[in-house]
Amino acid sequence: MNVRQNGAARTRRILAGVNLAAAAVLAGQLMVVAPAQAVPGLVRVQSTGPIDSDWKTTNAQCPPGTTVLGGGGRINTASGQVVMDTMLPLSDGSAYSVTGREDDNGFAGNWSITTTSLCAPAPAGLETKTMFSPDNSTNKSVTLPCTAGKKAIGVGGELSGGLGQVILEELRPDADLGSVTVTGAEDANGHAANWSITAKAICVTPPASLERVAGPFGLLDSTDVKTNTAICPAGKRVHGVGGEIEGGAGQVRMTGVLAASTTSVTVTGMEDENGFAGNWGVRAYAVCA
Repeated sequence: MNVRQNGAARTRRILAGVNLAAAAVLAGQLMVVAPAQAVPGLVRVQSTGPIDSDWKTTNAQCPPGTTVLGGGGRINTASGQVVMDTMLPLSDGSAYSVTGREDDNGFAGNWSITTTSLCAPAPAGLETKTMFSPDNSTNKSVTLPCTAGKKAIGVGGELSGGLGQVILEELRPDADLGSVTVTGAEDANGHAANWSITAKAICVTPPASLERVAGPFGLLDSTDVKTNTAICPAGKRVHGVGGEIEGGAGQVRMTGVLAASTTSVTVTGMEDENGFAGNWGVRAYAVCA
C-alpha cells in the first residue's frame, strides 16, 4: 500500500597578488566554517525516564527559544519485548517524545526509555506535516511529502491502537529528503484490532549541503541483535534521525533509533523473545548538514 504518500579592477600586479591571497584565505575559512552547523544554535538534548515495568512515555525537552527538528529513542534492558510505538515531535515543537509498550506476553523486568531531541531556533521555512493511514488490521505504510522546495530534516511516527503488538519497521527520511516513510507491521501473533499510523515530517528550506547518510548495510542473517551506525561526513552534524528493519516479519523490533552523538546515528534491532529463523537487517539514517 502506498498512502505514500557561493574583482576588483587590477591596477598593479602586487596589489592583485595581495587581493588574491586574501581571497584565498577567506575562501578557505568559509570552506571550513560554513558546513559545521548549517542550522545555527543546534543542540542535542537527552533524557532518561523512570525504570519500572509499566508502559511509559519519555520526552526530551528542547531549551527555551528552540524547537525540535528531529529525535529518537532507545529501550534500556527489555530483551526485545518492548515496542517503541510512538517516536515523534510534540505538536507544539517543544520536545521529541517516545512511548514504549510491552508486547502481549509482557515483560517481568524493569526497563526505561532514553529519548534524544535535536533542537534549534526555528530555521527558515520550518513546517511540520502530518498524514494518517487507514484504520484497519493490515500491515501498512505512509509516505508523506514535504511542500515543494522544502526537505525533510526530521521524521516521526505513531502506531495508534497497536497496543505493543505492532512494530514500527520504518521511520525513514527518504533518499532525496523530499519525503518521509513510516511503516508498521503486526508481530508474529498478529493483532485482531484495528490500528493506524500517524506520520510526521519536519520540513525546512534546505540548508547548504543537507544530505541523508545511510549506515553501511551488512549481510542479512539471523543474528538476534544487530546495530548499524550512520556517520556524518567530516565537518557536518546530525540534524535528523531515522532507521528501518528489513526482513523482520514483525518479529524484530527497533530497540534503539537515536543520535548517539552530534555526528552519528545508531539503530539497534532485536528479535523478540521467541527468536526469528529468517534473515534480517537493520539500517541507520542520519540527516547531516
